Formats: sequence, structure tokens, C-alpha cells
Amino acid sequence: MQTLFRILISAVVSLAIPILLCRSGSVAAKQPAPPVIGTWKGDSTCRGNRPACKNEVVVYRFEAVAGKPDVILWFADKIVEGKREPMGKAEMHYDQAKGELSWKFTVRQNHGLWQFKVSVDTMEGTLVLLPNRELVRVVKVKRINENDVPPAPARELYNEP
Repeated sequence: MQTLFRILISAVVSLAIPILLCRSGSVAAKQPAPPVIGTWKGDSTCRGNRPACKNEVVVYRFEAVAGKPDVILWFADKIVEGKREPMGKAEMHYDQAKGELSWKFTVRQNHGLWQFKVSVDTMEGTLVLLPNRELVRVVKVKRINENDVPPAPARELYNEP
């Protein structure tokens, strides 16, 4: 009798574990990665009278942050002489309902706001200086395959503002 009981328990457990694993997997499947995740390339152009500002070809990588669905990690590079140079990284706020990214920052005496609107495989954004909302940069990028651009710099080369 005990042998039959052990076999029965073993059968129930072996059937229940795959069902539970499938259910936990389906919960994860209902939470797709934000559409901004990936690599984007395009132009960042200067606006206004800022002699130090230079137009750039940029590559942005956006990564999800575990446990923070409204935060996206932004790695910003510019391409100089065929190589990617890191410009920095930041944690951006992601509003999935609006398809918008934003990051308000203060670096030295500069206080600004980056904002991006995501539209499938294109993204447009601006950098404005606060509090006057002076437009400094306009960015237009397209989603690309990471293999279609020079290799990314090592993660430790990115500075946080």
C-alpha cells in the first residue's frame, strides 16, 4: 500500500511541476519588454547659438532595469572616426502609455530635460535647458541591429552625470 501511495504522490508531483512552471512562464510572457529596448542610431543636431555644441551621429542603447518597469537604462555614444565613444549613461523614466522617455538632470551649472517619443522603429527627442526650456538639441534615431554599428565601448567607460 505504501509503495502504491508513493507512486501516486510521485506521479502527481511530476505532473504538477510542469504545469506550475508553464503558468509562471505565462505570467512573464504577459509582460513584454518595453518597445524602446534595443539599439538606435541617428543624428543629434544643435539648436540655438551654442558655439561649443557639435552635431553628432549617435548610437543609443536602451536596457530594461530589473524590478523597475518605468525605468530604462540609457547608454549614449557618438561615432567619431568610425568608432563609438561613450558620452554617458542615465536612468530614464519610461511612460509606456505615452511611449515617452524622459530624464531631468543637473550637471555642474546645467539643468536640463531630455525627452523622447518612441514610434515603432523611430524615435525623436529634444534636449532643453531649464528653467527657460531653451532648445539645445534635436535627435532623430532609428532602431538598428547592434551588429550594424561599431562595437559598443566597455560598460565601465560610461560615466554617470
